[in-house]
Amino acid sequence: MKRLFPLVLVLAVLSCSRPSSTEQFLRGEGPFAFAVDMSDSTATYSFDVYTRIDAREYPAELPLDMTWKAPGDSIYRETVYLPVNGRSTTFTHDAYAPYRDGVVPVEWGVWELIITVPDQPEGFRGMGLVVRRTPMSF
Repeated sequence: MKRLFPLVLVLAVLSCSRPSSTEQFLRGEGPFAFAVDMSDSTATYSFDVYTRIDAREYPAELPLDMTWKAPGDSIYRETVYLPVNGRSTTFTHDAYAPYRDGVVPVEWGVWELIITVPDQPEGFRGMGLVVRRTPMSF
C-alpha cells in the first residue's frame, strides 16, 4: 500500500493540468464580456466566436464590435463580421467562425473581450467564445 501512494499522487498531479481550450456562452442581448486568460508566455492563443438565432428569417452575417482591454488598461477595437452559415433548421440558425489564430499578446495576463452586436436580429440568443491555447514550439 505504501508503494501505491506515490504512484496515485503522481497521477493525480498530472491529471490536474490546465485545459488546452475553454468555451463560454453568454445568453442575452449583451454587451458580452469574456475574461480571456493569456498569462502563459509559452503559448499562442486562437479564438472562435459563435451564436444562435431562433427565427425563420436571419441576416447573412452579423457585425460584431470587438473591444479588447489589456491588463495594463490599453484598449484595442475592431469590427468583424460573423457569417450565419452553420447548422440550420426551419427555426434555428447557427453561426460559428474562427476569429483570430496564433495570437501572441503584447502583454501577458488576463484580458477582457467585450463583444457588442449592434444589429441583433429577432431571435438572437447570445454570444459564445472558444479560446484555444497552443504551446509554442521552440
